[in-house]
Amino acid sequence: MKYEYAEINKSPVVWADNFYSAEEIQEMFFEARYINSLGILSEEDESGGARENGKLLKKNKAVFLEKIYASEPRLSGMIRMVNKKLSDKNFIDRMTDMHPYFNNLKNADGSILLNYYDKSDKYEAHRDTCYITILTWFYAQPKSFEGGDFIIENDYKIDCKIGRTVFMPSYLLHEVTPVTMPETEQGKGLGRYSLTLFIGGR
Repeated sequence: MKYEYAEINKSPVVWADNFYSAEEIQEMFFEARYINSLGILSEEDESGGARENGKLLKKNKAVFLEKIYASEPRLSGMIRMVNKKLSDKNFIDRMTDMHPYFNNLKNADGSILLNYYDKSDKYEAHRDTCYITILTWFYAQPKSFEGGDFIIENDYKIDCKIGRTVFMPSYLLHEVTPVTMPETEQGKGLGRYSLTLFIGGR
């Protein structure tokens, strides 16, 4: 597996395009689109939205997977895949070798947020209240939207690519650029999905 590494404001950011297999990403998409079709994704603050001076910084829909699968987490393919991947000792050792900050992966619990971005949705610049933020992006193919790119510390852009997973310290300022979609594709669950894992301290 190939990892890309960058230091942004003296902080480590790592991303990989095959952390999950193509089959796992497809399974994530099917589960996410089904959850979206149930109408339980929320625009409200309880889904994990950051605020600044009382203003909600996100315009998207989201839900914590633990809330949906409270009685039986094993029903969720996404939860199973995340837990399996992130508990792998070889993965944790490799991340820690790249930068000691990722030693926080070893013994920290996490919560998993499913996000969905449709026409004009975005997430303004904010910081997360945990140790490590891990994001994975996926969507229907062929891609039905533009935008939705990830900006760190106001000017470092990581393109929104299907299956891409990003690992970063949660204190780094980050945002999602507005999503644009043709009118014929809007409201059909064909936009930008992301799975966000918050490690520790949330």
